[in-house]
Amino acid sequence: MRKSVALLVAVLALSMAGGAAGWLRARAAGERIAGLESQLAEVQARVDADATARSDLDAQVARLEAALAAMRFGGASAEHLDPVPAKSLSRGAAAPVADAVAANEAEPDAPTLEEAHPHGEVGVFSADSLLAAGFRREDVVRFRARLDEIELKRLYLRDQATREGWIETPRFAEESQSLTGEFLGLRGEFDEPLYDWVLYSTGHPNRVAVRDVISGGAGESAGLQRGDVIVRYDDRLVLSPNELRDATTLGRVGELIAIEVQRDGEAATRRIFVPRGPIGINLAPTALQPPPAG
Repeated sequence: MRKSVALLVAVLALSMAGGAAGWLRARAAGERIAGLESQLAEVQARVDADATARSDLDAQVARLEAALAAMRFGGASAEHLDPVPAKSLSRGAAAPVADAVAANEAEPDAPTLEEAHPHGEVGVFSADSLLAAGFRREDVVRFRARLDEIELKRLYLRDQATREGWIETPRFAEESQSLTGEFLGLRGEFDEPLYDWVLYSTGHPNRVAVRDVISGGAGESAGLQRGDVIVRYDDRLVLSPNELRDATTLGRVGELIAIEVQRDGEAATRRIFVPRGPIGINLAPTALQPPPAG
């Protein structure tokens, strides 16, 4: 009997020890799980915060890109564009740029509206000024019709995005940018001189000015000076700093390229030659009255 009781006590002791060990293991596992869940919650909170920040940035980018895209059209109005203060500069004067841009380096992806429109308020499309410049009436009328077509697309896009709640999203920015691309495509759809005149007459930059010359660069050796306006590079009309930057990377590096330059105080342009590649100049968008048509 005593042996049986002792055996029973031993069994109970082992059972209790096993139960305690299991309980301790379960408790430790529970603590580990709770710790992991806490870490997961912290990570998720950071992810959510980052997502919110990205969403805010995307919305801001969408607003700025939409505004910039709208400003690129001559008929920009208060209906779809908040008023933007801009510094008034004389025709032909280079607009100041926050950061200097080397001709072979990346231009800021999103210039400010003031940089994009150095003459203040963007003008309205004027058929009379284009006719006075020598363009055919039928071409001017057709250009205006295409502008109006693109502008109506933009207005309907904004209306739809506002109604459906995606006005401040990357989708709106992307579709707005697509319409901007359609506008830029008018350069190939019409004669380039007409496109150039439309940019100028509506207050958009249509040239690239030399803001500064980097010592020791190809531009200094070729005689470029601060204030020079680059009209053509390799016989192609240059309308923006990005175009000039891209042109320097084409063709064979080192080959001599002609640059047509308008220097202040000179009636005629001059030609200088530089090796293809980095010019060694800092740029600013500006506006210069194009020659008459024909």
